[in-house]
Amino acid sequence: MASHTSKRLGRQHDPEATTCNLWYIRRELGQQRLSDARMVVYVDALIAQHGFPRPYPTMLKGGALYRGTHTRSTWQRAAVDAWLAGWIPPDVAATIDAAALAAAAADMDSAATNLRIVGGRDFGKRS
Repeated sequence: MASHTSKRLGRQHDPEATTCNLWYIRRELGQQRLSDARMVVYVDALIAQHGFPRPYPTMLKGGALYRGTHTRSTWQRAAVDAWLAGWIPPDVAATIDAAALAAAAADMDSAATNLRIVGGRDFGKRS
């Protein structure tokens, strides 16, 4: 991962976040090697040529609003995620979902082996 993104990615791992930034988009598109300036150009091209969501306006010095892509731009995360989902073929998305479900089930099974029932019918018996 490029050093210019490593510190910034951590802020976008909140699954409840309603907005995302350029570094989230960079990671989701697999473009970690692009510089900030190239990533802005790339996102602007996606907006112009492929209908990628536009960012929220960014306030510049003096109070003017800038509607273009900038390194401080933020996007509506649901719109970005929906656009990204549209680029994945349905069969690949199903495979990814199935793999994620299988991994989650394996994690839950592993965690369940450490559970102990308290207050059940065998409560108080020693084995």
